[in-house]
Amino acid sequence: MAHATWRAYLAMRDSKQAHFGFLETLEQKYQHGGIRTLAEKARLDTLLADHNRTVAEFAGEIKSLGASDLAARDKLLGLMTAIEEAANKVAQ
Repeated sequence: MAHATWRAYLAMRDSKQAHFGFLETLEQKYQHGGIRTLAEKARLDTLLADHNRTVAEFAGEIKSLGASDLAARDKLLGLMTAIEEAANKVAQ
């Protein structure tokens, strides 16, 4: 069960990175006078929908893990928190 939750977490992180990465690319384009194309809007919508799906999957997995093994859920949440904190430090 913890493995499925971990995979859902990684998928959620990847989809978030893809969505925000594309937003960042578009922002750079706009700063140089570009405008959003229909293809870019469609891609952005697709990335957001994918991220929303992975968030929902992760939420279901973490809830399931908590119901079956609270200690494993807490350890996994601690690991996820440590990873996010480390990533934020590197980004600064």
